[in-house]
Amino acid sequence: MISATFLPRAALSMPAANGYSFRGVQAPQVKASSVARELELKLRQLQQQWGERSVRMNLPSALEQSLLGNPELAQSYSQIQQSQWNLIAVRRQWYPSLSVSSGGPAGGLWGYRGTSNSITTSTGTINTNVTTNQNGIVPVLSLGWTFFDPSRGPQINAASDNLRSQELLFNVAARNLVLQTQLAYFNLQEQEQLIGSYEEILAATSTQAKEAEVLFNAGNASSADVEQIRTQLYQTLSLLIATYQAAIDASASLARAMALPPGKLVLPQDQLDLYGQWDLPLGATIQQAQILREEIQSSLAQATSANWRASALLNRYSPRLALLANGSYAYNDIDRRSDQDGISITEGTRSSGWDGAVGLGFNWTLFDGGIAAAEAEASRAQERLFSDQAAVQRLQISQEVEQSYASYQVSQLALVSSREQAESARKAAAAVRERFNVGYSDTTSVVQTLNQAISAANAYARSQRQYNSAVANLYRASAQWPENTLILRDQRVNTLKQR
Repeated sequence: MISATFLPRAALSMPAANGYSFRGVQAPQVKASSVARELELKLRQLQQQWGERSVRMNLPSALEQSLLGNPELAQSYSQIQQSQWNLIAVRRQWYPSLSVSSGGPAGGLWGYRGTSNSITTSTGTINTNVTTNQNGIVPVLSLGWTFFDPSRGPQINAASDNLRSQELLFNVAARNLVLQTQLAYFNLQEQEQLIGSYEEILAATSTQAKEAEVLFNAGNASSADVEQIRTQLYQTLSLLIATYQAAIDASASLARAMALPPGKLVLPQDQLDLYGQWDLPLGATIQQAQILREEIQSSLAQATSANWRASALLNRYSPRLALLANGSYAYNDIDRRSDQDGISITEGTRSSGWDGAVGLGFNWTLFDGGIAAAEAEASRAQERLFSDQAAVQRLQISQEVEQSYASYQVSQLALVSSREQAESARKAAAAVRERFNVGYSDTTSVVQTLNQAISAANAYARSQRQYNSAVANLYRASAQWPENTLILRDQRVNTLKQR
């Protein structure tokens, strides 16, 4: 005789309305837990709130928003403008200087002075009041032009190379922003895809938990079966909650890159899919990166700038020649009035004149204690520092290309494997659940297949995101602009120039 526990559950008698009884004793019943349903409801509310303050956007729109609105690029461009004005200031050292000074009667450019006195004689007091008013204009113009200064040319070259370095660093900031936006977008797509997959698995697990409760009430399953399925249900819920948190984090990162207003988030407009491909072989990719990466060129420009600064400092020991000229124009207006015993006498004097001189100035610092020489050596050391930094960057960039290229190749294989894994896990979970419902499988097998479905969904979403990230990293590592991003960068530069 075959034991009933090994018979298909469909072959067993269905339960009565109040469950089943054994020898007149009513068997215990289980009720569906409301906790899982409440958690699902709250997740739906969270998702709705998230959607209400989010904007749907595809990747090209996100890149446009980032490149045209992110203030990090404005900050970087301000450093370019600072270097531009530093270069202008150095170039203007070639211009002559003109100054105005004064020597008027009151010490200013124009002045007024008045005096009054009295005179006493031996025969008595004769009241004599004398008032003198003096007005004068005495401007002095001084012109200086240092037309020969050996340190000036190297200073201009140093400022020019520093400006070039800042322009290259602006491109670095723009490229980093493009990559940051792409990676955040792919990560957000991955989290959204996982949310969809986990919700499907959660629905299947919830259905399976109800089936287990019905089977238990019919006497065809044990309490261990019910609690094991419930445990799996809550584990899937916890995973879904954590994925919502990860999705909001990714959305906030993307909103930051796009410089959206505070409180605004982003949702991807399209589903996770493959983003382009990379056609260059590894060797050509490394070679292109070594030639085009702005980080290397910026360090080399800084090294050249430091070399020019050293030359400018040493050239301070060379003689400098200047043309000097000054001229002055003096105009005096003197009024003298005297009152003596009621008799008033007024006298006036007017005078004006020009004065000027032109000469050749010579300045030669023969010895300053070695200060300029020491500063020049410091600039030479800085030149070596930037040259060594460029060498280190070459190694780092080669490593970046190697890693991105390997990730690209591996992700291509992982895509095929994880896609098949996800499909097989889905079919296996459905089949095992059906077998459990008819008594041909146990709860452990159901839980295992559900966990396999979760792992497969993770692997597939991760492989898609890793493929897209690898392509984006290869664009960044090889200093190649993604489609339309160079146009957007130029558009932002034109906007920043007009500030």
